[in-house]
Amino acid sequence: MNILIVGNGFDLSHYLPTKYDHFMVAMGAIENWDEQKGEMSFDDLFGSLYEKENYFFKYTKAMYQTDEIKVSINQIKELKQQLDENVWYQYFSDHVREVKTWIDFEQKIEEALIYTANFLDKVNERFLNENKLERLIRTSGYKVSEHDNKFIYLGEKMCHVLYSLGLLDKNYYNVGYNMDGHYGKEISTEKTDFHEYFISLKFIRIFKNYDVYNNEGVLSFLNNQLDKFIFIFNLYIESFVNTLNPIVDLMEDFSFGFVDKIFSFNYTNTYIRFYDSSLDADFLHGSCGENQNIVLGISNLEYESLKKLKAYGFTKYHQKLLKNTDYLFLTDIKEKVEKIINSIEFNEEHLLDSFKSTTQRESDKQFLLSQRLTLEKMNGNIYLWGHSLDASDSDYINEIFSFNDHSKHKFNVVIFYYSSQAKFDLLSNLLHILGKEKVEVWMKKGWLKFETNPNIVEINNIQPVDLT
Repeated sequence: MNILIVGNGFDLSHYLPTKYDHFMVAMGAIENWDEQKGEMSFDDLFGSLYEKENYFFKYTKAMYQTDEIKVSINQIKELKQQLDENVWYQYFSDHVREVKTWIDFEQKIEEALIYTANFLDKVNERFLNENKLERLIRTSGYKVSEHDNKFIYLGEKMCHVLYSLGLLDKNYYNVGYNMDGHYGKEISTEKTDFHEYFISLKFIRIFKNYDVYNNEGVLSFLNNQLDKFIFIFNLYIESFVNTLNPIVDLMEDFSFGFVDKIFSFNYTNTYIRFYDSSLDADFLHGSCGENQNIVLGISNLEYESLKKLKAYGFTKYHQKLLKNTDYLFLTDIKEKVEKIINSIEFNEEHLLDSFKSTTQRESDKQFLLSQRLTLEKMNGNIYLWGHSLDASDSDYINEIFSFNDHSKHKFNVVIFYYSSQAKFDLLSNLLHILGKEKVEVWMKKGWLKFETNPNIVEINNIQPVDLT
């Protein structure tokens, strides 16, 4: 049995623009597009990356019919509005230089949630002593005193994040002397060097003698905005990735040959689309499409403040259960293998029981032979192509390496890598998750091997195109 497990690196090996950078650059191009120029092309979406990622895109354009990618004016207008109104996109856009991978993306979600939890704690603390909530936020530049202890104090970075998330408002000011010679400030309609943050009114219920802050409303709002961000991302995959059609039929000239089962951490169906449309696949983090069930969030709630808020909707495991992507993964295969092994061992032990007739013993031998052949077919190889082996997927990785604990288990694991640095990182991640002893045993016994990625362009004799 050959089992293929693919991550985002599989799509990148096929020169599909599925990196976090690819998505954000394309959305930024749409956001800043001059509509008077008309529709957008593939070059308009990704052209700003051609110098930085020349090697990648010269093969993308050689392999796929990129000229077919068009974004109409109506699509541009609709996307512009969605991007402008989505606080998570605005937050990620604001921190685009800090986020290079989808793992970094998850960490930025967690950081934003921690800031939100700390902010809500401070709001609730003020309500213990105050009936009315002072909306003005004092930043760390102010000195704390008994006189202004009704104010909430936050650092500038936290204020900026909360502003991006729509939890704070910001007013810009012009500061200076007026015509009467008095020093003062007035609100500016343009950005200036002076600003103040205020708690957004959208989550405050104001009564005559007291205010109420809607903590649950904040979490619901951010969850809803994350769902809308996923909708935008799904639109990107559907419009600019899944619509890229290969110019030639790609050859499946891989070392692992025929694939019996595929598990995908991607949202795309690249292997099925390019190589085997009859193959069944389990999309562990959901899949894109009209009925998309994409899982996009953090691995776990590590902080008590987030657990207290019950912010589980941002976790992958909550989303997987909610969106029905919580597959058994390799458990089903392992249970079948173990059932066959138990049957073989039982029959081996009782094959020559004295009460059995010759005919019965011969029948048992034939059954035992068939069981061994079945086991031989069930045992096999697990290939990981394009998965980072990050700790966020440690449950899956532990499950992969739970095979071979029994002497009759014979599963080999082959991990594909695209560079020496990638191999270094993959091995480090495995050691972190599995421990030194297990990794050493698997490698010494030849059960675990590292191999370079199959080279798609060499296999298909594809020549790069000039991007200039």
